[in-house]
Amino acid sequence: MCRKKTIDRLSKALTILFLLSFANTAVPVSAAPAASGAAGISLSADDKQFVSERISNNYSKVSAGYTAKTYSGGDLEFPVYAGMVNGGRAKMVDEDILITKDGVPVPDRTADVHEGDKAEVVISVPEKALYAVRFEYNSYDDSVLPVEFSMALDAEGNFPFYECRNVKLRSTWLPKAEKSYDRYNDEVVTVPEKAKQWESAYFTDSSYRRSEPLLIEIPEGEHALYFEVKSGNFLLGNVTLCAPETVAEHTGTKTAEGTALITIEAENYSSANESSIHATADFDASVSPYKVTDSELNVIDPDSFDTAGQSVTYSFNAETAGYYYIAMNYSQSDKTDFPVFVDVRVDGKIPDSAFSAYEMAYTTNYRISTMTGNDGERLAVYLEPGEHTISYTITLDPICNIIESVEEIMAGVNDLALEITKVAGTNSDKYRDLSLSRYIPGLEDKLRGYADELVSLEAGARRFTEGNKNVAVMSSMLIAANQLNSLANNPDEIPYRIAELSSSTNSVNQYLANTIDSLLKNGLAIDRIWLYQEGAKLPDPPGFFESVWKAVERFIASFFDQSYSASNIDPEHLQVWVNRSSQYVQIMQKMIDEYFTSETGIDVDISIMPDQYKLVLANSSGNAPDVATGINYTVPYELAIRGALADMAKYSDFKETASVYEPGFFLTGTIGESVYSMPETMNFWVLVYRTDVLDKLGLEVPDTMQDVIDMLPELQMRGLNFYYPTAGMRAMRNFHGTTPLIVQSGGALYSGLAQDGTTLGSEASVKGFTTLTDLFTVYDMPVDIDNFYQHFRNGDIPIGICDYGTYNLISNAAPELAGSWDISIVPGLEQEDGTIARNTCGCAESTVIFKSSEEREAKAWEFIKWWVSTPVQSEFGQTMQITYGDEYLWTTANVEAFEQLPLDSGHKKVILEFAKNVIDVARVPGTYMLEREISNAFNSVVVDGKSAQTRIDEAVKVIDREMKRKLEEFGYIDSEGNTLKEYRIPDIDSIMPILGR
Repeated sequence: MCRKKTIDRLSKALTILFLLSFANTAVPVSAAPAASGAAGISLSADDKQFVSERISNNYSKVSAGYTAKTYSGGDLEFPVYAGMVNGGRAKMVDEDILITKDGVPVPDRTADVHEGDKAEVVISVPEKALYAVRFEYNSYDDSVLPVEFSMALDAEGNFPFYECRNVKLRSTWLPKAEKSYDRYNDEVVTVPEKAKQWESAYFTDSSYRRSEPLLIEIPEGEHALYFEVKSGNFLLGNVTLCAPETVAEHTGTKTAEGTALITIEAENYSSANESSIHATADFDASVSPYKVTDSELNVIDPDSFDTAGQSVTYSFNAETAGYYYIAMNYSQSDKTDFPVFVDVRVDGKIPDSAFSAYEMAYTTNYRISTMTGNDGERLAVYLEPGEHTISYTITLDPICNIIESVEEIMAGVNDLALEITKVAGTNSDKYRDLSLSRYIPGLEDKLRGYADELVSLEAGARRFTEGNKNVAVMSSMLIAANQLNSLANNPDEIPYRIAELSSSTNSVNQYLANTIDSLLKNGLAIDRIWLYQEGAKLPDPPGFFESVWKAVERFIASFFDQSYSASNIDPEHLQVWVNRSSQYVQIMQKMIDEYFTSETGIDVDISIMPDQYKLVLANSSGNAPDVATGINYTVPYELAIRGALADMAKYSDFKETASVYEPGFFLTGTIGESVYSMPETMNFWVLVYRTDVLDKLGLEVPDTMQDVIDMLPELQMRGLNFYYPTAGMRAMRNFHGTTPLIVQSGGALYSGLAQDGTTLGSEASVKGFTTLTDLFTVYDMPVDIDNFYQHFRNGDIPIGICDYGTYNLISNAAPELAGSWDISIVPGLEQEDGTIARNTCGCAESTVIFKSSEEREAKAWEFIKWWVSTPVQSEFGQTMQITYGDEYLWTTANVEAFEQLPLDSGHKKVILEFAKNVIDVARVPGTYMLEREISNAFNSVVVDGKSAQTRIDEAVKVIDREMKRKLEEFGYIDSEGNTLKEYRIPDIDSIMPILGR
């Protein structure tokens, strides 16, 4: 059996080598086609489609082929409770749950649907037509995540168009009525509350590139809609097929006669459709209210109100009936010389087309602007006396076609790069004569066509700029066009300029990706809104001298602002330095004051750490804090080996406190039997993959590295590849990227004693190191990737291993991929007994106690016990995410607390499984040299082509020499190399008794 397995793997390896040798060999000149009109070499449609399915099957493409008319009849309601959920009858809502719609309880009309559920609803339509889909729902749980599900027609997985893969239904969030202040009398952001109420929403593009409902062409007769819930626990009422709401055309405006003036302070919004939308303090002289010293929230934070689909609503009272103009004091500096577009709704409806996708012009300073039509006349809305609402929703409608066209060109450039590689190979020699245009007919025309289209798109967007001038936000797109023309001028040079097309940081596709990222930024800061009539006067902006004077006052006051400063402390209080931004610190201090101090009586001063790498100097000068938290996991060892930290393992309740952490997180802060750091956060690693690409290729998600190697031929023959994280570590290939395969191969970096030096040169370690380098030298994985996120987004590297940072980007900065990607546990190495080793690194930040008096150390330990406890870590993580958005996911290393965070449950399981496999690299004197030399050896083998064994032998000598030097420095050996005291290196077996396991 083992022999057959070995033969199978050898056969696959030979297949890969054959494919690679083919890819690296140019087509011989003698094989050139006889005439330029010959067929040449091209990709099949099947090769291309899986990369561009998001483009070829999106709503724009599919709806262009619609033949039916838009439905204009009455609403067709289909209650979900009459359908099927998970193959059985829909679960009804319990009678004791009070659910109302318009004040009427409706438990008998509602299905209770949960994350992971599948639902089927039978529908019947009277005619073939284009139908809008409307949902009635109530997201009743406390999760910050929106309701998300896929919607198929007539069969599971049969999506009418790409956007059906991800339907997103948002909730309403209400700000707290009472303002909140910190101990320095600065107003701070409060945590909003979720309105657990019935909502009604149309099926729209989840990335909100289009604000109008997406229509589905449905033939006459009976059909079924299939839903698969990805996130959210909610009540689902009727699914309604209906005619889309239409917005009346603007036919002119009325004069707003009267003297009424309604002023709305933007920070006092009544609701928002995302919890992360919040106010911030701006010290611009043009905003209101304005304070020189204490911070007061006075504008909508443009960093929180910056994404298409986000909406903020204000309530106001009109005392006089009549027409009103609408004005706003705002700032918009995200898009240079280009507007942000907003849909303006009054009482929930867009008054007419002039209020749809209204342009908020670029301005770096605050500007008071009244809404006007294309004719320059002020727009007016009619209001009856009483309560009303006005809402602003960011949209991308006017530039949706630009974004989609650029994405289509990017897909075409990727395909073209692959086609060129198939002809010229990957080892292109500039001295080799290859008439590329003979093998790819129309190459120059295709490149110029792309360039001309980009120029045309930019020219078409000039109508949105003042003076019809060049669009600065699209400058990268014009650079890409120039680069395409340059390549077209010399097509035969393209093989050795191939990186300029799609792979380098200065490639055409990178410039186009930068353009899309710029267009997706829509930060809008709102200070005040006015609804006013002709006889009312809007406030004048501050004059030049007033603005200068306020700026001077603020500048002087800044010298006396000591909020969260290490110089503004009470020496009797416990001093905690935090290596994080003010958003984290404000919430920490508030929780400490409300919970920890009130429970223990211990006063705590939080200070923002100036530089974590200067803690050694701070300790030497006697200015060290009692506790430091949020510091890099490597820093505690450097402090502890110098005697600066207190041993946490000495406390009787240490084992109980540490029980919520996986043991592998403690190795980096342990010396002997003493533990000097408590894990705070983890940097998790996951396998991320494009489900649409793998489904199209019929590939399974790999579970082992051998599975990864086995899938490479299918990927590479189509110009795709797998990303291993070592490729993204350009300056230093750190332990996270170099050691997992060494350890999984049975190797180790140390023996039991530091005096024995490194065991990197052992047979098992060299085998593991070779397994790593073979991925790049034998199996042709890319060795230098600047931005895996962008390659994953493009689709040319549809699978790879990434850390939390990239996971966060994909989750929050690539809305167009929603529903088309997923994660799994990182592939490991299969062992002889059939088990899979997945040992990996995963530490991120830690918390430490500095040595001082026993009394202060005891108080510091009380604080750490409280801070790392499950309830506190869970509440802190949820508060950060609710207040500032999903990108502020708190990756606590406390596994019990992490399980309670608002995160996709499937992703959460994968990450928690990762945590179980964390066995980080223990630190010893000279570890930095070990990490550096492994990195250097990797580069020597993969980049310079040196022998792995030879290069490792050289590295071992350098590492051992440095380790001995550091052991002598810290008193473990003398100058002759004799052992003065043993330095036992902790491993997972030795750490377990210390943790009481």
